[in-house]
Amino acid sequence: MDSQDRVCEQVCELTGHIVICGWNTRGRYLVSELLASGRQIAVVSSEDLRGLPQGVSFTRGNPSDQEALLKTGIKSAKAAIILWPGDDSQAILTGLTVGSVAPDVYTVMELHDPENERYARYARVNEVLCADKFIADITGICTHYEGLSAFIEDIFSASDDGHSFASFDVPVEFEGRPLRELFADLQGRLGRPVGVLVPGDASGQGPQWVSHVDPELDAIVTLPMKAVCIVKDHGSVEVGITFGGPAQ
Repeated sequence: MDSQDRVCEQVCELTGHIVICGWNTRGRYLVSELLASGRQIAVVSSEDLRGLPQGVSFTRGNPSDQEALLKTGIKSAKAAIILWPGDDSQAILTGLTVGSVAPDVYTVMELHDPENERYARYARVNEVLCADKFIADITGICTHYEGLSAFIEDIFSASDDGHSFASFDVPVEFEGRPLRELFADLQGRLGRPVGVLVPGDASGQGPQWVSHVDPELDAIVTLPMKAVCIVKDHGSVEVGITFGGPAQ
């Protein structure tokens, strides 16, 4: 794998990219996943990172510092990922900085203590993942069902040739129609539908979306809503999604 060791002194010129704020042992796996799904990436970290894949933009600096964050092109990014820096308060501080300079950027944050999720919500973080608890949940369920770990690894990865999860905004033409019609439109064309996401806590202090796995097919579509599917080619489906016809 080719590498680059440069530090960006100018503002990153990417648009629609993913900004990774901070670094930990999961960083290199995250970069591989994002590249596999066709994303462009900028990383900002106080660590002197070397050996990043070719084309990944790197800014040396504290991700909670506005100047360093702005050099990543955060204002034109699609999303920001705040990797757990070893301290929940530092992660939340970075979330506050992202929210102040780029309030419209979709933000995902790693935390250690689930009790601190409420503070991340105050920072208007869209998605909060307590990595240790999540891994513990997966490990626990894998002890009950033989071979399930292989399935989970496939379904959560976009970097292999298998399947992965994806979510799509339900278009307005399905408003007021039963879910069975939406799922029939998705089935075999965009992916295998497994559930829907509906808006969560309107106050912004809870999850932005609430999941309904295997919902009743006679339930009526009420927008906004997202359909969650298992897809084969995550990158091309996400880029070319259309309803009422084949994906481009």
